[in-house]
Amino acid sequence: MVQQLTIFDALPSTISEAFEVGDTVIVVAKPNESDIEDYYYLQDYAGLTGRIVKVIRGPVLQYEVEFAKKRNGIIYHEELRRG
Repeated sequence: MVQQLTIFDALPSTISEAFEVGDTVIVVAKPNESDIEDYYYLQDYAGLTGRIVKVIRGPVLQYEVEFAKKRNGIIYHEELRRG
């Protein structure tokens, strides 16, 4: 099967500390989040340890993170720390 790539797949990541599929991460909720919707979304995942299952490249680097007892979440790069 052939997969079509987007321009974002071809661009190198500008973030030197980017995570890879399989990395263990911890979700960090920002208490002074300017976007209240993001803040409340993160409350379900704050402090949980998960595993990166997909890297979502685009204007903003995001990851699909798999958690043991919760549904997968889509989390921004700056909201994750190495676990």
